Amino acid sequence: MFKYRQLFFMPSFYMLATFSLSYLMYVGGIIAWEQPPAELHFWCSITILFSLLSIVIHFNNYKLAINRNDFSSNVNHNYLKGDVQWVIFIGINIIGLLGVVKYILDYSNYLGQFGIFITLFTEDTGQLRTLSENVESSGTQISYFSWIAAFILTTQIASKNISKWWILWLALIVLLNSIFLDRTRPVWIIFTCALCYFLVRYNLYSRKKIISVIGGIAAFFVTLFIAIGTLLGKGADEENYLTVDLPKWVQPIFLYFTSSFAYLGRLLYDNNSCDYSLSRITYPLQKILAKMNIVEQPPNQILEFYSVPLLTNVGTFLEPFFQDGGRFFLLAGILIHTFIFDQIVLNLMKKMSLFTIIAIATFCFVNFIAFFVPKISSTATWFIIFICWLLAKIEPYLQKKKIPYSKGSGH
Repeated sequence: MFKYRQLFFMPSFYMLATFSLSYLMYVGGIIAWEQPPAELHFWCSITILFSLLSIVIHFNNYKLAINRNDFSSNVNHNYLKGDVQWVIFIGINIIGLLGVVKYILDYSNYLGQFGIFITLFTEDTGQLRTLSENVESSGTQISYFSWIAAFILTTQIASKNISKWWILWLALIVLLNSIFLDRTRPVWIIFTCALCYFLVRYNLYSRKKIISVIGGIAAFFVTLFIAIGTLLGKGADEENYLTVDLPKWVQPIFLYFTSSFAYLGRLLYDNNSCDYSLSRITYPLQKILAKMNIVEQPPNQILEFYSVPLLTNVGTFLEPFFQDGGRFFLLAGILIHTFIFDQIVLNLMKKMSLFTIIAIATFCFVNFIAFFVPKISSTATWFIIFICWLLAKIEPYLQKKKIPYSKGSGH
């Protein structure tokens, strides 16, 4: 049993690991990005330092939380133990699948017929993705219910509360969500499912096994992300931008791990003015308020491309903070992703449950991918946290009703 297993519950641990690695790859100069302003290195160093400090400060408190007598039993919580819980779970699955269907129908209607959608999906996915600027489908958001279903399934499989045959349904959910032509979506679902599984079975793994699994999963994620990017026409440029003699296939790896720093550097260099709004950071809320005509529409989350010299439009988790509020918001963003995230998760760990595990895994993923994109402003992040909170609030009332357990292999 790995004695420092509490690290894997800490969002700052994931920030430190991936942000540090990608930043070192960036300063290593393997890709010939344009020269950034010195300020970029200052903010990246502050991010890494604050991540490390937060881990040190919160380490013992996380250790105390994970060593509580009731912690393990709460982690292995059996949610699908009553008929009403199963109805809720099946309902979440159905709503999520309907979201996928609506997405396909909306795009098919725009294109004229379903056959054209299938043709583009199988032969020209890059062109299909460009239609997202013209086609707005609520199916994208509705499908997030299928994510919740996948996370619930994973925790229950890990707790051995349901049959392992449900893995087939889990795989189907991931496959159907791949239809959305979003590089991050399948990585997000798989990572969160894998972390949920690990957080349930955290006390069963040795350090050697953990390192082996992390290495294998990391290699899988990089391969999957690059493969989807290539499928969408977002692979590396034909020109070789490597500054050292390495195989050409290595270029996309360094491209994806370092392009966001080059983009952020250009933003800092241009030093665009900000209006001290929260339009980018709180994008989901701003979209809701805009539909109610309370505020103006927030800026599009698809950023303008910069040539630095490769074209890129991602700028780490710091991008929306800088564009909304300049340097002051930059510091606030770093504090939020380190000390505040760690404190939120620590408070969640005081009362562990299935939904707490999903929420913790979501916070960890937001930091895991923070070196690349700002998922704190993603609708999916807000949706997952809200649904977890809502279902957690409902659950005690279901338990008080003493609903009879359902029998059978599926239950």
